[in-house]
Amino acid sequence: MADYPLTVVTPEGVVYEGPVTEIILRGSEGDLGVLAHHMPLVTAVLPCVLHVVDRDGNGRRFALGGGFLEVGREETVVLADTAEPSEQINRGRAEDARRRAQDRIDRGGADLDLPRARAALSRAEARLGALDGA
Repeated sequence: MADYPLTVVTPEGVVYEGPVTEIILRGSEGDLGVLAHHMPLVTAVLPCVLHVVDRDGNGRRFALGGGFLEVGREETVVLADTAEPSEQINRGRAEDARRRAQDRIDRGGADLDLPRARAALSRAEARLGALDGA
C-alpha cells in the first residue's frame, strides 16, 4: 500500500512524524480515513482517537483534544490542541477526569459552563478510547 508523510503537531511540538499508509480520526463532519493520494482538504478535528498505520503495518493510537487536519498533495498535517500517545496515558487519571466531567454535567446548576464540561468529557473519553483501541 502506498504511503505518505504525516506530521502530528501540538503547541508543545511534534508528537509524530513519519510515513503512514492510513489514518482515521473524527472530523467535524464525522469519521474520516485518509489514504495516500487523498484529495486535498482542511477540516476541524473533534476530540477523538487518531489511529495511525505506518508503512510496516504497525498501528498507533493518539488521544487528540481537537484541532485541524490538513491533507495536502505532498503531506498530511494534524494540528492538534493536544495529542497524547496511548502508551503515555494513565488510565486512572483518565477515568477520574471522565467521572468529574460527567458529575459536573449531571449536577448542572446556574454556574455550569456546559460547553466546557462537555469538552472535558470528550477529551477524557478520547484518552480512554486511545487506551482501549476505540
